[in-house]
Amino acid sequence: MLAAGCSSASDSKDSGTGSGTNTVKITTLGLCNEISVYWAQEKGIFTKNNVKVELVKSTGGAAALTALQSGDIDLAFTNPFSTMIAISQGIDLKWVATAYETAIIEDQGTNAVAIAKDSGITDAKGLNGKTIGVNEIGGINQIITTQWMTLKGGDPSTVKFVALPFNELASAVASGKVAAAQVPAQNVDPSLGLRSLGDPYVAVGNGKPLTFAGYVAVSKKATSHENEFKAFQQSLIEANAQINLPENSDAKFEMESKNCKQNVDVLKKLHENVYEAKVDTASLQRMGDILKEQSRVKAPAKPADFVPSYVVTK
Repeated sequence: MLAAGCSSASDSKDSGTGSGTNTVKITTLGLCNEISVYWAQEKGIFTKNNVKVELVKSTGGAAALTALQSGDIDLAFTNPFSTMIAISQGIDLKWVATAYETAIIEDQGTNAVAIAKDSGITDAKGLNGKTIGVNEIGGINQIITTQWMTLKGGDPSTVKFVALPFNELASAVASGKVAAAQVPAQNVDPSLGLRSLGDPYVAVGNGKPLTFAGYVAVSKKATSHENEFKAFQQSLIEANAQINLPENSDAKFEMESKNCKQNVDVLKKLHENVYEAKVDTASLQRMGDILKEQSRVKAPAKPADFVPSYVVTK
């Protein structure tokens, strides 16, 4: 589930002096919208802030949390749902930086519920009793798609969710293996005969952003690595300021293309997530409420319980 980086797991486990000079191992899914980390790494922002970052491949938020608990990595690239569910199960976690938030306007949506054009499905109700692909069972995409179906009048209790790798979801819809899939908007390829029923995150957010992803540490390491993690978040804040400058637009898309293996010209035509390293505690609270509404967690943790005091918030 997780491919190890160059240095050994013990290097990460044993570092903890808070000196700001240790390697911080973080998981990555190799997504285009992880541009903040790519930029901070390649433009020397991490180095400037006296923190060394090593990227470790993972398959999803839940897998990243497993690696985090084993001590193989220092920060898990994951989502608030997986984090709060893990906390409810007794795992002491801290949210130390956000990666990006969702769009609030459908025309700027970056995600999609993809279906085949000739499927005859026109809305969420049409997915009742069908199979829907997501990148992992119990992850953020399944939870949001479930919430979206309920909001749009569908019955998610009749749906079978199956887990497939990100790069197989769109083709699974095109081939008829699944009736629909929750995918990044750029994967809704008309040449494959696909179209979108809309961005489920926009609908669920209802005019407010949701925190899509961020970086989580175990509580003990969040304390012992305070200097490194503060430097990590600050580096992302600085990276976001740079990638949002119009003069850096071409360089940003070239870097995204190199890291996520997408065509640069296609990327330039797509809407992007809202890159935000500061932590939106109101968004985290709203997402906790969704977990409670879906009966996944009885009493979700409050942001004040799992966002360290040294973290910069919105």
